[in-house]
Amino acid sequence: MSIALADAGIAVRDVKYLTPIDLWRPVSAIREGGLDPEWKPLLKNPAGVNVTPCFPAWASGHATFGAAWAGIMKRYFGSDAIAFDMTTDEPRSPVRSRHFTGFTAAAREDANSRVWLGVHFPWDAEDGLTLGDKIADYVITTKLRTL
Repeated sequence: MSIALADAGIAVRDVKYLTPIDLWRPVSAIREGGLDPEWKPLLKNPAGVNVTPCFPAWASGHATFGAAWAGIMKRYFGSDAIAFDMTTDEPRSPVRSRHFTGFTAAAREDANSRVWLGVHFPWDAEDGLTLGDKIADYVITTKLRTL
């Protein structure tokens, strides 16, 4: 898992900074595109101020990390259909516990959460999920061949 998550961190930063693609974040597109000059993402810092990350949007880091985790888990256990519950300790979360039917479902919800917060577009999330799963496959098939 540690290898896949480390590789995910490197790969997603490479995608963000070593590509000619530099897409707006939703806040810029909505404000500067003339839809709503006062629009703010739902993401807030600990002080309660609406924020958006200060680095390129494409691809989503959360989606990449989530898919790398899910990819390792489903390949290690030989199944994606393992149900589990997760609980957050985030004090501002309106939902404390979530039930998932499998690892991919959890990764997809993690990826979509960034879209719902208003800090990513759907393609940022989808491409991050694809990147993370490819990383997991690479780690399992080349670095961990003895499993």
